[in-house]
Amino acid sequence: MGYEQYKKKIAPLCPVAVKLGQAEVCAPGHNNWGVVTCDAPGCGAKFAIGPDMIYGSRISDVQAAKDLASLLTEDHKRNSPHQNAYELKD
Repeated sequence: MGYEQYKKKIAPLCPVAVKLGQAEVCAPGHNNWGVVTCDAPGCGAKFAIGPDMIYGSRISDVQAAKDLASLLTEDHKRNSPHQNAYELKD
């Protein structure tokens, strides 16, 4: 399956988190460090996180996962749906 199915391709230099199971956004220029699952009760949304393939990242995969978990927690506190993609501060 290629990236053609996605409506938008993002290419920030910072690490990204892209929600799995959606066809809106992809980040083809990023590596995959792994998957982070939202641990809010009843949620379970999964996000692939990773750095830019060329520039890498100044933060680790562990720090990126913690940063994403904080963003997901804030979404739940605000009763907002999760975005399809997040740019993670580098």
